[in-house]
Amino acid sequence: MIAIFFALRQEVSSLKSQVNILKKIRYAHAVFYQAEFCGFPVTLVQTGVGKNVSETIHQLSTYFRIQFMVSSGFAGSVNPKVGVGDLVIGRHVLSSSRGVSEEGFNIDATLPCNASAVDIAVALSSAGALKFHCGDILSVDKIIRQSSLKAHIGNQTSAIAVDMESFAIAERANAMGIPFIAVRAISDGVDEDMDIGEDMVTRGGNVNVSATVRYLLNKPHHIPYLNRLRKQTKLATHTLSSFFPNFITQIYNSLLT
Repeated sequence: MIAIFFALRQEVSSLKSQVNILKKIRYAHAVFYQAEFCGFPVTLVQTGVGKNVSETIHQLSTYFRIQFMVSSGFAGSVNPKVGVGDLVIGRHVLSSSRGVSEEGFNIDATLPCNASAVDIAVALSSAGALKFHCGDILSVDKIIRQSSLKAHIGNQTSAIAVDMESFAIAERANAMGIPFIAVRAISDGVDEDMDIGEDMVTRGGNVNVSATVRYLLNKPHHIPYLNRLRKQTKLATHTLSSFFPNFITQIYNSLLT
């Protein structure tokens, strides 16, 4: 079974409508959607934001035999060539456990994505109409809000994008001996500041309506920014929706047969 991990409800929607949902399982703040696509078993996992996914993966493995793991969803660009809506295929995932700032940071761990899966993802993207990039993804502990810090990360590391979950999923996959890949879509560019409240998304990855309303009442001048971000996440969602159906089929035909 392929397990595809998303942090947010909106990210899960990129694939949820294209699969046949058989069963919905809740565990703590996570949700597992047991499904099938063209006869192939797949489970979509809404983990919530951040790297604390190890227990979620352990619980998932008690329900299903996981054969392949994918970290997906949105990511922020740290490279001017990587734009909003572009697909990012991870070659390695990086971690900086001491945090990231312009004053300094260290990349203290690196894990590779499965080379055969990377080749499949690149070949499919090359044959289609998606604009894509293949490179390293850095997982961070907090949202990178300042565009200057994004640019600094891009200049100082091999990363072309940042997220908050891929390294933790890769680490767990590596420990379990399960092949892994990170495939993300860019929702915010390297030149954009991210001005959103930490509490606008619940622990489970859903929109916190009351917190969002309070944010807009306190900062009504940010409404245009949130509208732009909504359009950009919609574009990123479309990118993932376009990529995954053929990828799932090819993974089963090439790696899991």
